[in-house]
Amino acid sequence: MTTSRRALPVAVLLLSACGGGEGAPAGDAPPSSPATVGETTMAPGGESGSDTMADLEFEDQTGAGDRVVVATVNAPGGGFVVVSAGGEVLGATQVQVGTTSDVEVDLDPALTADTELTVTLHADTDADGEFDPDVDEPVPAPVDATDDDIADVDDVVEEDAEYTVG
Repeated sequence: MTTSRRALPVAVLLLSACGGGEGAPAGDAPPSSPATVGETTMAPGGESGSDTMADLEFEDQTGAGDRVVVATVNAPGGGFVVVSAGGEVLGATQVQVGTTSDVEVDLDPALTADTELTVTLHADTDADGEFDPDVDEPVPAPVDATDDDIADVDDVVEEDAEYTVG
């Protein structure tokens, strides 16, 4: 019993040293600021994960058919923005953790006619930095507690938009 009585004050001393009650320990990264156009808010030191809710903003657009611009990507983990039409992948580009504006995705083959496109956020499931449609899974849509609609477990983060060639 003497050993356990001595261990308790040592444990209390160690635990009290863990938190100074003065906020974050020295060396922690400052909070991120919102991204500005064309910039990404990333986790400090290349860490993965974020408090960002996964989301995309993809609007109707007109262009030469060789690329699209996704207005905003909110990625809680590194991954890919994937553009498809009729189930065929036309292009993908890597995105980092955080919020990125004006994400350009090259299309191959280029569009030759007006087309409805779907943009989907995929996780880099195998962490190799290369998009692989057979491995890299779509990011599940976040559940909104204020939404009256019941979320389908198969819902993913995606947006549709019309692309006009011209």
